[in-house]
Amino acid sequence: MHHRLRIVAALTLLLPLVVQAATPVNEQHPLAAGGRVEVSNIAGKVTVRGWDRNEVALTGSLAEGLRLQQDKSSNRVRWEVIYPRNNRNGGATLELRVPRSVEVQVGTVSADIDVAGVDVRRLSANAVSGEITAAGRSSETSLATVSGSIRSQVQTQRLSLRAVSGDIQAGGGIGGEVSAETVSGDIRLDTAQVQRLAAEAVSGSLRVGAGGLAPGGKVTLETVSGSIALALPGKVSARLAVKTFSGAIQSDAGQVERPRYGPGRSLETRLGAGDGDISINAHSGNVRVTLGNR
Repeated sequence: MHHRLRIVAALTLLLPLVVQAATPVNEQHPLAAGGRVEVSNIAGKVTVRGWDRNEVALTGSLAEGLRLQQDKSSNRVRWEVIYPRNNRNGGATLELRVPRSVEVQVGTVSADIDVAGVDVRRLSANAVSGEITAAGRSSETSLATVSGSIRSQVQTQRLSLRAVSGDIQAGGGIGGEVSAETVSGDIRLDTAQVQRLAAEAVSGSLRVGAGGLAPGGKVTLETVSGSIALALPGKVSARLAVKTFSGAIQSDAGQVERPRYGPGRSLETRLGAGDGDISINAHSGNVRVTLGNR
């Protein structure tokens, strides 16, 4: 009798696992270069990988109660995970495989986004509280999150990074046009030659290393309470202007000026022929400009 009771008790414990079994996902659709693929998911994780096929594939699993909504055409594929109200059964774990030269857009709420090994025309990844990690190649890249962090090693000529309370870190061959913005997070950028570079933080710090500045290029760095560190090659050509309200200025070139009365420091000088423009503004943070260490 006791043996039967133990069996019944064990089956009772296993029943929720059976009821909430995950639903497998295995979808494919042809998509040539220039096409567009979109994936939307709330919780769990979305992984994106590249391959050499002329089709997209979505695999993974959905928690009990979730369903996959699809919208397909010859040049566009959209997959969205639909959640029931008051969902308590978990999220979706998805892996997206994409061909070369397509446009990829991924949106999540609390799900992390992991992109690697892609070679696409455009990459867009947006999350609310999830983290974004991206690597590969893309002609144009846009990564944005609210409370998550961003880590990018995407080789791209147009890069936009946006966060509110998360940190931003980017390298891996970025150049051309780069913009990064966060409120309370830190920004770390390691770039190749840039034409336009803009980075802004409120309470976070900026640390930027630029491999070069294209002729007529422009760099703009701004913080409120964070520090700014900029490293440039020794042969850079630009007009350099630095201003702070209460922070100190250290620079390998130029002379720091202080007003006779009141706070503030400033520095203006020409680097090389002065073709480009470098503007640095920090309210209460310190500024450091280093030349010739690249």
